[in-house]
This record gives sequence, C-alpha cells and structure tokens, in this order.
Amino acid sequence: MRKNKEYAQQLKESGYERKIIAFKLSDRVPENAEHYGDVQSFHCAVVAEIWEGRAPFYITSDNILCGGALYSGIGHRKIGKEEFDAGMTQVIGINKGYTSRDAMRRATQHLPHHFKHYTYQVIGALEDVEEPDVVMIVADAYRVMRLCKAYTWKTGELVYGLSGTGWCTNSFPLVSRTKTMTFNMGDETSRVLMNLDAGEMYCFIHYDLLPLVIENLKNIQTGLAV
Repeated sequence: MRKNKEYAQQLKESGYERKIIAFKLSDRVPENAEHYGDVQSFHCAVVAEIWEGRAPFYITSDNILCGGALYSGIGHRKIGKEEFDAGMTQVIGINKGYTSRDAMRRATQHLPHHFKHYTYQVIGALEDVEEPDVVMIVADAYRVMRLCKAYTWKTGELVYGLSGTGWCTNSFPLVSRTKTMTFNMGDETSRVLMNLDAGEMYCFIHYDLLPLVIENLKNIQTGLAV
C-alpha cells in the first residue's frame, strides 16, 4: 500500500485537503477491514465516516437503505412491497427527488448497471486500501477541473459529468463500466449527510487511471500567461 500512501500525499500537497476515499469490491471476506456491523444507513452517510477518522470497514447490501448498494456493485437487499412503496414516498413528489416514478425510471435508464454483484464492499482512506476499484476525491470546482484536465491533457479523451440523480447513481456506474472518471455535484441528501461545503464537488476515478491523473497534474496549464 506504499504507492497509495504516496498518491494520497501527493494529492494533499496539491491542495486536496479531504481524505481520498477508496472502494473495493470482493466476494471474499476482506482482510484488514472490520465489518460495519448490523447498522443500516444511507450509503453516502456510511462513506462519510471515513472523514471522521474511522478505519477501513466493509459493508454488504444489508447495511444500505438506499440504492447506493445496487449502483456501487453489491446489489440490494430484498424488501417487500410495503417497504418499497414507503421508500418511494420519500423519493417521489414535490421537494423530493423526482416528480413521478416514470421520471425516476427514465433517469435511471440512462445509467449503466453492474452485471455482477459482489458480496462485500471495502470503504477506507486511499492509503489504507490495497488495490481498490474506484477512488472518490471531493474538492472545490477548480481542483476537480484540474483532475479532469490532467486526464484529457494526457489521453485526449473528455471527462463526462453526471447530474440530476443521487450521489451514488451519478458516481459509480459510469466509472465502473467505462473504467474512466466522472464528476458530479451529488444531490441534496448526499451533500447534507456528507457535510459538503457549497463549492465542493465529487470526482470519481477508476483506480487504474489514478497514477496518470496524479502524474499529469503538474503538466497542465495554470491559466496564467507564460
């Protein structure tokens, strides 16, 4: 995990103050991570505990009350019609996520899905998770822009952002399927539960790309005349 410690340190020195959070899927009981326990919560709220200093832990779909488990790769727990309908009342309507179930379906149909669902997901600071699948960097818009520009500067490929749905749907599916990166603003619920400042954004990067992005941060334009 030495290289991950170096990546985390390099990002910190570049002004990325929040801990970089890593996610790793597994069908084996993860080593070097404790079980989250029997507590159930929203996925974004669970993830935010890493910023509070918690050591790496792993969850299953049974820990997650929302769609975060499904969209991040561990499927969803079985629920009955009554619980499902009750959940929909929290999502559909004025001052909620969507105007109707049809609008919600239309939005989620734009998102790629996992064909395979894993049993466990490890969540931890980048320096504490070996060979993760995806990393999440939260920073102000300027620093998220620089991460995206570093990727495009080197590869010539554009970075596509997503917005309009939840933090989990905006963040995981595109990166998992394309093995690239994306950025988004999350949603009201995630931003509150993760205690984001008004100017902060999410950037999700496939782990295989992380070295490329970090290496080229120093090479991109600064906006200043040379």
